[in-house]
Amino acid sequence: MSSLDGVEIAIVAPCPRADLAHEGWMSRIRAIDRQFNGRKRVYLNFSEHHPSAPSGLTWHAAERAEILLRPGSPACEQLVARVVQTVRVVYVHTLHLAEFMLPHLPSGKLCVDIHGITPEEEVMMGRPELRPKYEAVERQVLAEAKHCICVSNAMIAHYAEKYPTLNPNWITIPIIEAYPEEPGAGRRTPPDGEPPAAIYSGGTQAWQNIDAMLSLAKNRGREVSFRFLSHDFELIRRRAAEMEAEAEFAYCSKVDLPAAYRSADFGLVLRDDTAVNRVSCPTKLVEYLQFGVVPIVRSPALGDFAELGFAYVTEEEFASGFFPDAASREWMIERNLEVIWALADRFRKGIAALHASIWNMSEVDGSLTPA
Repeated sequence: MSSLDGVEIAIVAPCPRADLAHEGWMSRIRAIDRQFNGRKRVYLNFSEHHPSAPSGLTWHAAERAEILLRPGSPACEQLVARVVQTVRVVYVHTLHLAEFMLPHLPSGKLCVDIHGITPEEEVMMGRPELRPKYEAVERQVLAEAKHCICVSNAMIAHYAEKYPTLNPNWITIPIIEAYPEEPGAGRRTPPDGEPPAAIYSGGTQAWQNIDAMLSLAKNRGREVSFRFLSHDFELIRRRAAEMEAEAEFAYCSKVDLPAAYRSADFGLVLRDDTAVNRVSCPTKLVEYLQFGVVPIVRSPALGDFAELGFAYVTEEEFASGFFPDAASREWMIERNLEVIWALADRFRKGIAALHASIWNMSEVDGSLTPA
């Protein structure tokens, strides 16, 4: 393996290479990676599919390298121990990957970005047998990590109730997407007489409630145009045909999403009122608010958005034919931009706290850096 000279940060995650999709958890990995620009860092990429012998150090950019590792391999574990000893901090994405780093918690270098409440997510995804395993990981991380990174204050409240005797060292860093445009720039002004437009951008996981969205499209398709953007748009198209719902279906790359949002008035985010959603910071909801798209929600209990006072239309209201007029939407858009600025401020403060802890500084400007 090439030298680790000058490498200050290890990040446990796949390296966010340009050829990887800018979606899901990779969006979070990229957002955090940008905050370490100017520092040499190595990605520790664990997968059961990797060889038992660790790969060499592959540099994907001047400051960013990657090592492929297999969990449980003695050779890989020896290399990980060497990396942990060398760097100043180890930033771990998700409790799933934290499982492989538990022996290194005593180093005092591990910052674990929890992303979501993994045990409850496993139950929701139909794998309840994995809940005890990840609750054990969760408890150890909360008790021993240098910092626990959360995406919402609601997540802190969840863990305080679940583990009242633990006192994790929290840093809140919401999920904020960085785009070249200022929030709200170039938003849609529909011509008089044109029907409002509703959009969905995201995956087809069960918790997205695609059928409920298609039901809205079926029942309100005459008054509203619906557009579904997803990697799995053909699956949504087939389901729509079964339900006799009419809409537009397509794939949209991350770079083209701003234009798609600027053509929409309403955005669908029909998540149920569950613990997983109550602590979340959905990327699509952040994007809707950034681009002046009024969200349609099943439950407003989504992370810190209700606490910050976001404006929305409920699924029931929309299904009954209630569409806010242009003046009302303008007020809702302005209110939601205030929410975005509040989240961005929390992001900056969280990044500043993280940097201050790593580099032993009293104050660091943690700023959003566009991709």
